[in-house]
Amino acid sequence: MTFLKLSLTLLVLCSWGFCEVLQDFSDVSECQKFFYKGQEPLGMASNSTANICQRLQGSYHYATLYHRIARVPIYSAYILEISTTSRPDLSSSNWYLEPMLAGITQKDMLQPSNTEMQANMEYTIESQAVNDDYRNSGLTRGHVNPSQHHSSASQLSTFTYTNMAPQESTFNSGTWNQYETFLRDKILPSCTQTHVLSGVILSGFTPVEGKWLRGRVNVPSFYWSAFCCVKADGTKRAEGRLGRNTSPYDVVTETVPDLEAVLSKAYGREVSLFYQGCQ
Repeated sequence: MTFLKLSLTLLVLCSWGFCEVLQDFSDVSECQKFFYKGQEPLGMASNSTANICQRLQGSYHYATLYHRIARVPIYSAYILEISTTSRPDLSSSNWYLEPMLAGITQKDMLQPSNTEMQANMEYTIESQAVNDDYRNSGLTRGHVNPSQHHSSASQLSTFTYTNMAPQESTFNSGTWNQYETFLRDKILPSCTQTHVLSGVILSGFTPVEGKWLRGRVNVPSFYWSAFCCVKADGTKRAEGRLGRNTSPYDVVTETVPDLEAVLSKAYGREVSLFYQGCQ
């Protein structure tokens, strides 16, 4: 199935009400809560992106803006939670896939071994990244939305290929992991609620630009993240980070406006992350 035919099929299915790949995140009220003040970021969506309300076992866990051509998430939006369990023991060959991207009328993400996914694997492989894209690539399957930022009810939902982007192992387990741990250990306890946006800056928008795995999955140049912390007294703290996915793997602290300026340059239009800048 060509990309055009797949897109047309998906459009019809969505019009029939089957789809959790959304025209707009506001189409599912449970999805809006993952954004600060219910307002999604502006400036990063395009004709090549899909809005996904990530659902597993009947519950919504976070929102993803997924790039269909690059086959990585542009960003994930979620609420920082207390992590009470260890990382799920799940083989990467069993990580979840998004059936709606493949035109399968199933709202929950599914494992590759699922009967419906097996019957439509050609369409699934065309619509998103899969395990074989990463195998023996020398790069890790980097969580854009880390499992350690979620309660036991949501951790498993982060192990889906619509939440993965190729990441250098030294960066994944080193400086970027240190930032993710900082959010969990330092920011979470000091806030009544923390909204997080984590994403990537693509190294190219088509396979002839930048670095790609097997000509299918873009290897991002940078990972980025921003948080909006609301404290008990009503005051707020907002910061961003920009991390290089190549040596020296530096992670730079940014103000939200400065990070927005970087993203605006990368995506060629004005980017706004939080409603009124989380001010």
